[in-house]
Amino acid sequence: MKIKSTLIVIFTICLVQISWGQDKLKIAKSENSQLIKILNNSELIGENGENNLRVRIYKIDNGSGSAGISEGHKASHNLLIAVSEYDEQPLQNLFEIGPFYNPKFKKWTGIKEAKKEFEIQYGAESKRESIKLNVNINELKME
Repeated sequence: MKIKSTLIVIFTICLVQISWGQDKLKIAKSENSQLIKILNNSELIGENGENNLRVRIYKIDNGSGSAGISEGHKASHNLLIAVSEYDEQPLQNLFEIGPFYNPKFKKWTGIKEAKKEFEIQYGAESKRESIKLNVNINELKME
C-alpha cells in the first residue's frame, strides 16, 4: 500500500511540473546590427578557463579593403576579448582592440587567479610583430 501511495505522489508531482512548464515559444528577429555583424563575422581564436576567470578571444573582420594594402582586398581585424568570472551572477566585460592585419593568437604567457596574459602576432607573413596583452575582469592592458 505504501508503494502505491508513493507512486501516486510522484506521478502527481510529475504532472504538476509538466502543466507549469513552458507553453509558447517565441521567435524574434534581432535588429541590433552590431550584434548581427559580430555573431556572423567573428572567429574564436583563443580560450582559457583556468582559475575562476574565463577569457575568450575573438577575431572580427573590418571588411574587405580595410587593411589598406594595395594588392588585393585584404581585411584588417579587431579582437574582442570576452572576460567572465565563474559565479551564479558573474561579472562580465568585453574589450575591443585593433585594427590588426592578419592577427593570430600565439600563446598564454601568464595565468593567475584574476589575470591572464597572452601574446598576439600580427602583420604580413614576412614581417610579423608581437604584442602581449593583460586582461582581468575590469581592464585590458598592452605590455
